[in-house]
Amino acid sequence: MITIGIIDYLNVEPLYFRLQERLQGKPVGFRRGVPTELNRALRAGEIDLAPISAIAAARLAHEVAILPDLSIATLGAVKTVLLFSWMADPRELDDCRIALSDESATSVELVKVLARHFWRISPRYRVEPQDLDAMLRRSSAALLIGDDALVESAHRREIRGRGQPYAFDLGDEWLKWTGLPFVFALWAARREALPALAELDILPALYASKAEGLLHIPEIARAYAPRLGLHIGVLTKYLYDLRYDLSPRDRAGLLTYFSLALEDFQPQSLHCWHPEKGMIPLFEDIPTPVLA
Repeated sequence: MITIGIIDYLNVEPLYFRLQERLQGKPVGFRRGVPTELNRALRAGEIDLAPISAIAAARLAHEVAILPDLSIATLGAVKTVLLFSWMADPRELDDCRIALSDESATSVELVKVLARHFWRISPRYRVEPQDLDAMLRRSSAALLIGDDALVESAHRREIRGRGQPYAFDLGDEWLKWTGLPFVFALWAARREALPALAELDILPALYASKAEGLLHIPEIARAYAPRLGLHIGVLTKYLYDLRYDLSPRDRAGLLTYFSLALEDFQPQSLHCWHPEKGMIPLFEDIPTPVLA
């Protein structure tokens, strides 16, 4: 039995379009969760394949393989990774407390990378359940991700008794600094599960779902809209703006991030699995990043 994880956010819906139908009759199950839940489940061997936080994939490099041509990335604003702040400039958050979502791993480290290297500040951090009102009652800023962030981005509401916080899109902050895309999630499989994935043709089914899903984004947005209470057009634009292919440029952004976020990261440790070609270093054709 192969268990596939699914991030319980809108952004993965195009990549799982009719996947269960494609795999019907095969010994495959599905498990939904937020990124940190899937990170833990893959590490524990409770699931075999999942889109997990990019930073978690790097930390599990010797236990997992990355699936080629699959990611969740953005070039600029992403709308679902937002830092809400009572300060008009992130640089004003020096020595202030920032509440970090407990649903995130990649974005948590992205905040720290931007603070240390781009904004040049040293905030204090606290991981909390994702609740914007509660987070901003106790902290000067709060990191929100996923569907909750998309809803808050669309409404830009006021926090009772405090007014409307400023919002900084971390995909946009990363682009302003590096000029590169940012990869939030990678599809990773436990290495011991690779033979079963090949035997069951899981990858061809995933790629077929992705190809069809990208042709049906308005339909996906229409079906998901009642869950978030947002206009179909908002969700459609959001999905069209994402990058799902893990291109060389995406991998350059990813390598830059890993080099900054992980003190002893070894680029050659993370491998991509091609059923026909075997294991290939994910960054073999990507030059070492240089940032001012």
